[in-house]
Amino acid sequence: MSSTVELAAAGTPDTAVDLAADISQPANGSPPEPGSSNKVEAEVDFAKISVKEAFQLLNATPAGLSEAQAAERLAEFGPNRLPESSTNPILRFLGYLWNPLSWAMEVAAVLAIILLDYADFALIVALLLLNATISFVEASNADKAIKALAGALAPKCRALRGGQVRAMDASDIVPGDVLLVRLGDIVPADIKILGEEEEEGAEEAAAPMQIDQAALTGESLPVKKFPGDVAFSGSTVKQGERHALVYATGVNTFFGRAAALIGSTNNVANIQKVMTKIGAACLITIGLWIVVELAVQFGGYGHSCSIGAGRCPTLTNLLVIIVGGIPIAMPTVLSVTLALGAAQLAKHGAIVARMSAVEEMAGMDVLCSDKTGTLTLNKLSIDLAAAHPMGGVDVNGLIKYAALSADTVGEEAIDLVLHNTYCDKDRLWAPAGPYTRLRCVPFNPTDKFTLAVVRDDATGRVVRLMKGAPQVVLKRAHNYEAIHKEVEQKIRDYASRGYRALGFGLAEGPGGPDAPGTQWQFLGLLPLFDPPRHDTAETIERCHAQGIAVKMVTGDQALIGVETARQLGMGTNIHKIEVLLQAKAGSGLVDGHADVGQLVEAADGFAEVFPEHKFEIVAMLQARDHMGRDHMVGMTGDGVNDAPALKKADVGIAVHGATEAARGAADIVLTKLGLSAILEAAITEPGLSVIVEAVIGARCIFQRMTTYAKYTVAMTFRVCFTFGILTIAYNWYFPTILIVLLAVFNDGAMIALSKDRVTPSPTPNSWRLRDIFIVGIVYGLYLTLSTWVLYHLAAKTSFFENAIGMFSLNDTDAELIPFCSRLLASRGITDPSAAAASLTDLLGPQYAAVGGSAMEQCLVEQRYVRGAQLRTLVYAQVSISGQALVFVVRSARHSFTTLAGGLTYLAFFGAQAASTLIAALGFGGYAPPPAAESLQPCSLCATSLGHHPAFWPSGRVPIAGTEGRFIASVIGCTYYVVVAWIWSLIWYVALDPLKWLLIWALNEDGVRSRASWKRFVRRRARDPVKTGEEAQVTLGPAAATYLNPMGRASLQRPSAAMLARASVIPVEVDAVNGLRRVSGTMARRGSLEVASHLAALKSSQSLIPSSSPFGRRSVQRPAAGGAAMQQRRGGGGAAARHSSLPTQLPHVK
Repeated sequence: MSSTVELAAAGTPDTAVDLAADISQPANGSPPEPGSSNKVEAEVDFAKISVKEAFQLLNATPAGLSEAQAAERLAEFGPNRLPESSTNPILRFLGYLWNPLSWAMEVAAVLAIILLDYADFALIVALLLLNATISFVEASNADKAIKALAGALAPKCRALRGGQVRAMDASDIVPGDVLLVRLGDIVPADIKILGEEEEEGAEEAAAPMQIDQAALTGESLPVKKFPGDVAFSGSTVKQGERHALVYATGVNTFFGRAAALIGSTNNVANIQKVMTKIGAACLITIGLWIVVELAVQFGGYGHSCSIGAGRCPTLTNLLVIIVGGIPIAMPTVLSVTLALGAAQLAKHGAIVARMSAVEEMAGMDVLCSDKTGTLTLNKLSIDLAAAHPMGGVDVNGLIKYAALSADTVGEEAIDLVLHNTYCDKDRLWAPAGPYTRLRCVPFNPTDKFTLAVVRDDATGRVVRLMKGAPQVVLKRAHNYEAIHKEVEQKIRDYASRGYRALGFGLAEGPGGPDAPGTQWQFLGLLPLFDPPRHDTAETIERCHAQGIAVKMVTGDQALIGVETARQLGMGTNIHKIEVLLQAKAGSGLVDGHADVGQLVEAADGFAEVFPEHKFEIVAMLQARDHMGRDHMVGMTGDGVNDAPALKKADVGIAVHGATEAARGAADIVLTKLGLSAILEAAITEPGLSVIVEAVIGARCIFQRMTTYAKYTVAMTFRVCFTFGILTIAYNWYFPTILIVLLAVFNDGAMIALSKDRVTPSPTPNSWRLRDIFIVGIVYGLYLTLSTWVLYHLAAKTSFFENAIGMFSLNDTDAELIPFCSRLLASRGITDPSAAAASLTDLLGPQYAAVGGSAMEQCLVEQRYVRGAQLRTLVYAQVSISGQALVFVVRSARHSFTTLAGGLTYLAFFGAQAASTLIAALGFGGYAPPPAAESLQPCSLCATSLGHHPAFWPSGRVPIAGTEGRFIASVIGCTYYVVVAWIWSLIWYVALDPLKWLLIWALNEDGVRSRASWKRFVRRRARDPVKTGEEAQVTLGPAAATYLNPMGRASLQRPSAAMLARASVIPVEVDAVNGLRRVSGTMARRGSLEVASHLAALKSSQSLIPSSSPFGRRSVQRPAAGGAAMQQRRGGGGAAARHSSLPTQLPHVK
């Protein structure tokens, strides 16, 4: 190889110049300064250089790096991950104040400060900060738990270190590492694929790999990759197994350099969308009542308004509707519930990658489960006594050939059991043994076999050994017609005993499975047994009790599926997948089924299923109408080809040990084995129950959110209608301070619902917003009626005075005029119509400012005092009856017979104890009328029992004829709080019957059987979040949070310019020694510089700029070299096909 290194000089035409001359003399023609470094930076396109050149540039060997070399490079290049996008904690905290509900509260705070209502302003701001603080703390705690648990799901890879394959975290690999990449892997870094013995020209003897890089380049189909091609970090291996050389990691990868296009997955739970709709409905209701109040108060009652404390009671009263009607705790309850729920599920082995999957899991009614590893232990064993050797070999010979066919590097379960079963396994392979594996073709789900080319070093004999599905191996046998009946009968015998048969074949000489002159000899069958889990039968019963139908989906024979189902107590209506496909094609249906939809719904499972068939099964079930709605389907999977079905399913579940590709497509990722991980999240024993426990956990989360949704709708309508009606009907105002305290105590206490003890629904859940609004409105109007009746009895009748002997709160003229006449007479005033200012000797000098008569002033004072005491009575009743509603809506059973969580009770009694004290004691007449419109102490404010109102020392009252008489002041109602409790209890008793009436009317949980009602109440919309996620990849800058536990990121479509430079990497060039090594400069550059580099690329009009943004030279390959080879291969990846780089080959010393 020539010792000359040729480069395309920056800013010059695409002509080659000598490196030595170019380096020794800078572009300006002046010689280098003494002492200056001989090293400059250039760029190499790794897609266009040979494997040998790549190894030289990386100072690496096919045996991989040593641990010392790897540690040195890790220190230089950094971990193989993108910098985590961290959010300033202060900005994150402020984010909890940035939502429509908080905006409305913030408007209320601004209105309070404009009206100089400092106390209400302080309380509103305190309420906002309290909710934000709770959300921030709980979410942060959940994030910490998720990060700790999600660490177990960090991407792994297999790397050669010192010539030995070892499993390691993908973050620890460095440029120069040699990786083993295979089916199902997500490529952990930018790599160059190696060929047999690192010869690029050997691809005609090797099947190409299939790499899916749609998330990176937008290509819809997997791309063929031959030795010498490159693959990019984040792409998925769909077929094949190869060694590969890492040439870029972390920010140096194509994915890393596209960091400006990367964003954390917008993982918005559907439950958040539902709550947003509920919040919007509340805001609309509030807005309508604001319009009505303003029109009536200013237009109907003629109120005046001016800026200043107490000078605009009408606007102050609007704060009651705004603050009281807004479900201010909704964002907090939502975030805390989701955070705690996600952390709880993760704690027990189920990490939720997409938060919408929580509610979808709660509604799941069909679970399609893999057999192996989920229903069974995935601990394979071979029954040697039942082995069936053929072709002139005995059992020992068959086991030996089986061990020779096994590739233990990949640690596949079947390979390991075959290898370990052979008694002399430790002396099988060179150098300890006589055999050397020359080549291995890995398993893929389409061909269903593996191929190993093995040489006997003692004799030089080379054979090909095939293992796989017995029917596949059998059909290649040269004597198929003579032996197929015997073999097929044995396969059926195995299947009837629950054994899975594995077939083996042998052919002489090297080559592929179909090389010319190949004659396959069928060696025999080995029975593999995977026993069912001991807890699976019980778990399936629990699934059925939860309304979930479990369908077995297995690639094994139908007889094996039937036998396994029989052992597990499942139904044995297991069909071969060909039956379903024929029925779908219209070729015929199984007897007793009207259509293919009924067939797939009635089946207990399907056998001999390929991964692509899972997609069809899911789609058919989702389209099947069940009780007025589509099925909500869950699907388990572990392989790369399961990814489409996992994405299609409402709940895609990647089981323990799934490939990175399956995890990337799944909604739920299990960190424990088996189906038990899907039902509860509380059992540490592996098995199907993990899925079952996750379902129960999801239904508990769903139940808590449904409870809060019903409560918050009811309370919004209750507050708006109660105080709206009282205002427009009676010209009666309520103090903002009490409504803020109501929100603090009651809405704040609702946070306890996130930890409430709930009974999960025995049937699948689904959002029924229409029902929630109907139920909320009915409860809200019912509670409005209770408050209105109490108000009417207290303020418009003498019921409590006459029946119980309490002081009167009646403010009607019929009550107050006679009372004031008696009160004035007792003061020595015989003429009530006399001007109050002329009676200062009888009433006090403070009455000199009164412009009206004594009767008018007395009526004003009595209405003011009685109204102030009535407000605390109403406050107590609204607070008690409102929060008590939670105990009704949280369960379908009688509220007295179902225990809530301890925190829920503590929150209720704590909040109501505080409310009761406030109602009894009041605030001493706060807020008082303005000084210019009031007098003190009052002389005509005595109660009907003749004493001065308790807990009101100031005695400050408004003057007749001023706007101050409408001030909503607060005076303690003393023992009227007992009336509030008793009244609330009386009306509470009727809430449970009302609830049962609503359940029957709305047919909740199918209490009635009319199909029209079922369609009405069970319909749901498909979750829109599920679509559009195909471009997600698991490698990205997003930190793991409870909303995005997998740290998923999405990549926008790169520009053509970026694609053209996808495999271009900076290298250091030494003027003396030529191209030396890949540069770590990019890894040390700041993210802003990288972003500016990308911006320059995106704005570029040409594919390749004449000068690199970093001032580097471009190293390119001659057309006679790799470009022709790329075209001959028919691919080579998007970068090679899109690149228009001049092709000058860098010669490396």
